[in-house]
Amino acid sequence: MTDPAAPTGGPFLPLEETIILIGFMGAGKTTVAGILAEYFKRPSVDLDEAMEQELGLTIPDIFARKGEDYFRDWEERLLARFVCGPIPRILSAGGGAVEREPNRLLLAASRTYYLKAPAEALWSRLTPQDRACRPLARDREAFFGRFAKRENLYEVSGLAVDARDAPSAVAARITEHYLKADDFSLTAEGKTTFIRTFRPACSNFGELQKLTGRRKFFFLLDRIFRSEEENLKKQLPRAIICFPDQEGEEAKNLQQAEKILTLMAEAGLDRQDYLVARGGGSLTDLGAFCAGLYKRGLNLLLWPTTLLGAVDAAVGGKTAVNLAGAKNQVGHFYLPREVWLEPEVLASLPPALIAQGLVEALKTGLLFDQTLLELIRTRLELILKGDLPIILEVARRSAKAKAAAVEKDFREEKGLRDILNLGHTYGHAVESYYAPGVSHGRAVAFGLAVAAELSRQLAGLEPELAGEVQRLAFILAGAFPPAVPPGEVQKLLRFDKKIRGGQLKFVVLKDIGQPEVLSGIEPASVIKAAGAVSARFQK
Repeated sequence: MTDPAAPTGGPFLPLEETIILIGFMGAGKTTVAGILAEYFKRPSVDLDEAMEQELGLTIPDIFARKGEDYFRDWEERLLARFVCGPIPRILSAGGGAVEREPNRLLLAASRTYYLKAPAEALWSRLTPQDRACRPLARDREAFFGRFAKRENLYEVSGLAVDARDAPSAVAARITEHYLKADDFSLTAEGKTTFIRTFRPACSNFGELQKLTGRRKFFFLLDRIFRSEEENLKKQLPRAIICFPDQEGEEAKNLQQAEKILTLMAEAGLDRQDYLVARGGGSLTDLGAFCAGLYKRGLNLLLWPTTLLGAVDAAVGGKTAVNLAGAKNQVGHFYLPREVWLEPEVLASLPPALIAQGLVEALKTGLLFDQTLLELIRTRLELILKGDLPIILEVARRSAKAKAAAVEKDFREEKGLRDILNLGHTYGHAVESYYAPGVSHGRAVAFGLAVAAELSRQLAGLEPELAGEVQRLAFILAGAFPPAVPPGEVQKLLRFDKKIRGGQLKFVVLKDIGQPEVLSGIEPASVIKAAGAVSARFQK
């Protein structure tokens, strides 16, 4: 059998599972595990080292004093403990773990990679010190005999990855396979948006050139990328680069849009050219707004760099800028050609920015996906620390669920898309009143808590579930801002885009996955619920 360059096949398993590395002595399991742990921001565990700590003996001492069967019993016990434990890890298993059937069954059902290399290559890697501390590596003939006995067992227990290269290359192959994600799409009115996930082995700029061909492309970039401008021009000499004058929500105004549209016209862009918006949700909103207006629409690629942008703002085709101190008052519907999710960027965000994106993901989980909700509830600490695989799982689940909802009611004409505003009615009032001092995520977190309160009062949501939603929202907000003064709430709710015939619509939950849109909700009820939430969490 030819060693593959990268692992293939195998069932899909959730990305919050522990990754297990198996292979014979000298395959580099511990080194590769350390590289993966640093990249994925997960703890790394060497099964032999864990056993030494547990028993207070070195591996040679365990073999000498207790025998191999005793060692294998403990190996089986520890393997099950780590694989089935509550914290996902990067685990390097002992070379002989595959000799026991319970271990093989557990490995085959897990995210297991077999670091594969010929016996001669593995023997040559062992130093004299390695052979001294490895009881089964002291004799060359015994070494090759053990290898022959285990080779087929490795094959049936994990996905093979060529381990003859440097550990960094082996880790990159495993990462490529583990995080490989199929494209998915959103189709509305005869136009399709492809949502794609990019890996580090893929050159995004190279993909951009393939996508655009010989067309021009106009980069609208977040100001944090100013330091990359020179390098970007070298890689993409035909690109026109623009940075907004302001940041975040402050950049979403008609004056900024006019500046961008003017620069696009001066650059001579036509409808076959591209606007590429790379930044947070506010910037992708602004870019999409301009792309849909310019010559009635040119090609658009959204490249969100925040979790908030990836799970919500870049998916759905709604574009808008702010007006008269209220959010998203001027806008239209326009689908991008592609949306690019970049997990490394999302996982590198500070906890506060990850939390903002999780607010929208929490909303999506409550509406459509209980698995997503459970991920946030049970893995919150890991997500906030930047666990890359789980963040990717959250981003993709959220974007996919929203895309499916948007397809059913793209222009909000059937009332089906209204449910996506769960938490946003009061949240937008908070954001507008405190602008720019309270972020979108923090404002919507407060809005979700208020929606949970009204859901309990008006839709029969179980009090325990309402309290859990409020607790999660409070954690993600860091702390709720003070409630908006009643008079200001009355004024700001008049700008809500869900008002029909002068009646305010408010999204509530009867249960997880059971939203309801209530018409004719009085602002006084919203104000009272906000006051109750504020009082409860300021104690």
